[in-house]
Amino acid sequence: MKPRKILGRSAIVAMLAMLPLTPAVAETLRLVTNWSTSSYSVARTLQFVEDFNASEAAKAADIEIVHLGGPEVTPATEQLTALSNGVFDMLFGAAGYYVGTVPESRALYGTAITPMQARETGATELLNTIYEDKANAHVLGWVAAGVGYHIWLRDEPKLDENGLPVLDNVKIRSSGFYNAWLGKYGATTVTVPAPDIYNALERGVVDGAAWPGLGITDYGWEKFVGYRIDPPVWQFDNLIWVNKDKWMSLTDAQRAALSEAVFAYEPVAHEFYANLRKEEDVEVAAAGVKSFRMSPKAESAFVAHARSVQWDKLQEANSPYWDQLRAALPAE
Repeated sequence: MKPRKILGRSAIVAMLAMLPLTPAVAETLRLVTNWSTSSYSVARTLQFVEDFNASEAAKAADIEIVHLGGPEVTPATEQLTALSNGVFDMLFGAAGYYVGTVPESRALYGTAITPMQARETGATELLNTIYEDKANAHVLGWVAAGVGYHIWLRDEPKLDENGLPVLDNVKIRSSGFYNAWLGKYGATTVTVPAPDIYNALERGVVDGAAWPGLGITDYGWEKFVGYRIDPPVWQFDNLIWVNKDKWMSLTDAQRAALSEAVFAYEPVAHEFYANLRKEEDVEVAAAGVKSFRMSPKAESAFVAHARSVQWDKLQEANSPYWDQLRAALPAE
């Protein structure tokens, strides 16, 4: 039996030095999302992340993004605070979750323009100024819009003398965000978390729900509603933020790579959500849900009221940015 040869420390070091190594990326940004990877919006955002990481610009700038997770990392409503404090580096989510910290976020719901138009009017840069001031967060872009919100009902609504819905004694699933809007039409609002809407409708706890034009079929409760009041109001408000301190620590090339990638992604995302909405419309209609329309005059008033709710709330907050926001994010 031959004796085993014992390698010395210097020999081991020499061997390790010969092994091929994967070069480390100079800057890795840790991303957290409001929702889990099962969400269509997070899945699309992670596709953007994958494309960014594979891009020549990101490689040349020596930067990458890694997804840490969703609300299991930090509850969604606490994520902006965590981002501000540097717990992670990037955040994708709904600006509406953080109106307590940044009430100016309401302007995204009060406007009629697209993210691409917001770039042209200076609204994106203005929002960035506001978030950097109030939340230590740099706004990279507004990456989900164009899909609005509806009132979904079990039964066909009645109309008042102005042709607007009458929802007296109708119990509508809501959250604090919807209450003032629904109250205009006499609805009784009931706070129900999204995962519980199915059971609430099934058991008759509510007669309908305030909800966007996407996600109905994900939860499966289209079987309990017969009508969707059209047209939609407001629109998605999903932003991508970077912790401001982290942003300032990046090189010019790294900031440029991120900024240019998100700028190019905004119209792509806008088209993605619009197409997804069309697909879900077909599914919802196939399930028997009817579009409930009002007169053109009543529909204009319906949309205008919903937008005014957001602007009124923002005015109550005494925002110093009020005039600038009204100019950059017009309601019509």
